[in-house]
Amino acid sequence: MKYHIRRSVGAIIFVIALATAMYTQRVRIADLAREASAPELPEAVSYADAAQQAEKPATESDERTIPDAPEIPEPVADVPAKTANEEPPVVLPTVSDIPASYNLAVPFTSQAPFANWDALHEETCEEAAAYMVAAYYLGVQGVIDSQVAENELQRLVAIENDLFGYYQDTTAVETAQLVAKAYGLHAQTENDLTVEDIKNHVAAGHPVIVPTAGRLLHNPNFSGDGPPYHMIVIRGYTETQFIANDPGTRRGEGYVYDINTVMDATHDWTGSFDTIETGPKVVVVIYPE
Repeated sequence: MKYHIRRSVGAIIFVIALATAMYTQRVRIADLAREASAPELPEAVSYADAAQQAEKPATESDERTIPDAPEIPEPVADVPAKTANEEPPVVLPTVSDIPASYNLAVPFTSQAPFANWDALHEETCEEAAAYMVAAYYLGVQGVIDSQVAENELQRLVAIENDLFGYYQDTTAVETAQLVAKAYGLHAQTENDLTVEDIKNHVAAGHPVIVPTAGRLLHNPNFSGDGPPYHMIVIRGYTETQFIANDPGTRRGEGYVYDINTVMDATHDWTGSFDTIETGPKVVVVIYPE
């Protein structure tokens, strides 16, 4: 009898220990499961490689051109911000035969690099999206160092406070203005883009920043229902999916969304969470000067 009791107690202790271990490692276990089920993505292409590919002789089915990567200057405080769209828009060449899938090596940072989801970092998705695209043109790849990213997000917030008097919930136009001021890049807003338009931009080497009614993204990594207003970067595509860098989660690097989900969720800021799902369909495209 005592032997059976000891076995029962030992089994109970083992189960408790196993349950405790699984609970303490639940995030890692979930990450491993997610990695195992993640779809295979196209190889990520750096901006330098995309530019080199574009240097090949053009044919009737391949007219893409990508300019050289720029040097991003330090911002000058007393230089007025360039107004987005004040220059003639960049005309994207018609690409009649783009790759079936494509993936740009846009570096990643969460909008809360140290997982400090305080009031400021709950609002820095726009800054994180702008920074990721600018860093891509500089040749940065992979996950950006947390302290480097944090310093840059703080700098962008300060620039927005000077430009607009606030940094929260900036529109597509305001985000384009931020990019022009902070990085000296050409940023323009484009309305009512089709799936093919977005794929053409990506195939030409240009990531696309998409403002969204964030809860329509249905990202399971968001806390609660997710952010009512949120910006992501479209860095690639397959036939049926967009490859995104989503700063709203630490698991957002190369996050895959169904194309229809992104297109349905695309809405610019309206000034109210109650009406965000009626916001216009507009995106931000950033080009080297």
